[in-house]
Amino acid sequence: MSSTTLDLGAESQLSDKKAVRKKLHGLLSSLPSDHVQRQSVNATNLLLSLPEYKNARSISIFMSMPSGEINTRDLTKHALSSGKHVFVPYIYKSKEPRQDNLPASIMDMLQLADEEDYASLLPDKWGIPSIPKGTVSDRANSFGGKGVSDGDSPAPDAAELDVILMPCMAFDQDLNRLGHGKGYYDNFLTRYCSAQTAEGQNRKKPFLVGFALDEQMLPSQYRLPIDPWDWKVDAVVLGDGGSEARLVRA
Repeated sequence: MSSTTLDLGAESQLSDKKAVRKKLHGLLSSLPSDHVQRQSVNATNLLLSLPEYKNARSISIFMSMPSGEINTRDLTKHALSSGKHVFVPYIYKSKEPRQDNLPASIMDMLQLADEEDYASLLPDKWGIPSIPKGTVSDRANSFGGKGVSDGDSPAPDAAELDVILMPCMAFDQDLNRLGHGKGYYDNFLTRYCSAQTAEGQNRKKPFLVGFALDEQMLPSQYRLPIDPWDWKVDAVVLGDGGSEARLVRA
């Protein structure tokens, strides 16, 4: 993305996350649908070629908004048809009262059975494909149980996620991520990675991939503000506005 596309001021170290989100929202909402679709195809093709994706047995894929965001539909279908275990986000309100610092709403990762199951997802109020509430309790979660975890840690014998695709408002060149402001992914990763396996070992951190439109990578002179609980990604796959996607690695 060129520095003329998004003007965030003269200071290279940004300090106001809300202001950055507001400017990015305005930019992304103005992108033509064919531009987004072209980038989505390019980015998907690049991601499918990565060894981390090819070797992954379990993968978490975010469900995309109908506009202004890279589309994950073809990627989800490919992962399911390839026999990978595909988990998608499910957000719900936690039980009360909570005795810890978990937010009122929690995100878990629930498994899709197959392509037919994926096609049955219903759009939520933002138009994002979402798991029907009535099917939640029968689905495997990424913490080794069924249904929602209500903020609990993974079971020691839970299968590990190999790759997690991360949505964003923006990334910078240091692979810092600016999310939508709810902290769902940061909270999920902290819970997931802080647990131990049945052998008493630290759980392996999944390979974190930012999957985004080219416009969501900040110009090189800018750095996002970060907090101690923010998680960096290991790589960013960008759709790019041309004929090819591009990869930024740590």
